[in-house]
Amino acid sequence: MWTIYGNNTSTTTIVAIPALGERKEMFIPLANYMNDVKWIVFDLPGSHKQQLADYSIPAFCQLIHEVLVEQHINQAHFIGSSLGAWAIQEFADLFPQKVQSLTLLDGGHYFLGERSEVHEEVALAANIENFDDIAAAIHEQTYSMPNLEKQAYEHFEQYFLGNYILHNDFYAHHCDEIAYNALSKELLTTNYCLKQTDISLQLVIAEASADDFSKSKVIDFKKHFPHAHVTFLQYGQHYLPLTNTAELAVISQKFYETPYGKES
Repeated sequence: MWTIYGNNTSTTTIVAIPALGERKEMFIPLANYMNDVKWIVFDLPGSHKQQLADYSIPAFCQLIHEVLVEQHINQAHFIGSSLGAWAIQEFADLFPQKVQSLTLLDGGHYFLGERSEVHEEVALAANIENFDDIAAAIHEQTYSMPNLEKQAYEHFEQYFLGNYILHNDFYAHHCDEIAYNALSKELLTTNYCLKQTDISLQLVIAEASADDFSKSKVIDFKKHFPHAHVTFLQYGQHYLPLTNTAELAVISQKFYETPYGKES
């Protein structure tokens, strides 16, 4: 599933892909800041309990390509949050002619398999009778993040409340559990990082939520892609389009104007 935000008549298009388990609506605040361009924003496979024969990232990239062809979009800027950052790199590998630039938001700068972690199945929240219990947990999570703008707290809380839907007379996380776990495992077993590219490239790291391993991989990323723009947001939290919207809008607009992310 996908939708269009912003200026539908703009000749500039941004394609946006959310983080694992998230929905296209996580980009609404950022699209509102940057509403002079056309945004085509996708849900991940499995969103809203959608069941598919193939949940893989390559199959998802094929879908994105089909939508761009249908919409007569010759080229677009791509922005991906967390899992979305790996997905847009796979898209660039499959369809480089469609990509003007890539913006990786707190992910995509190294192969997750390098962490040597064993994939564990996740049980998504389900069979919750009282929505107030969900709201209380989300409120606590929201206000545990320090140094965000007031509007960011509001956007974050409202968005995550929307992640829970009525399903079989109970409240449940919107995402299909099989899809969630398939995508999570895929990132640990398949390296979708670009080996090399001439495409304009930007990496934005949420410093407040980055661990030492991730930070060390930023150093490797900068060596491998010396032309890339790399920014650490001091109070950045992992869901940057929601938690650091204004800052992200400023650096993104500068990136697109220089031109296509290249230094003048």
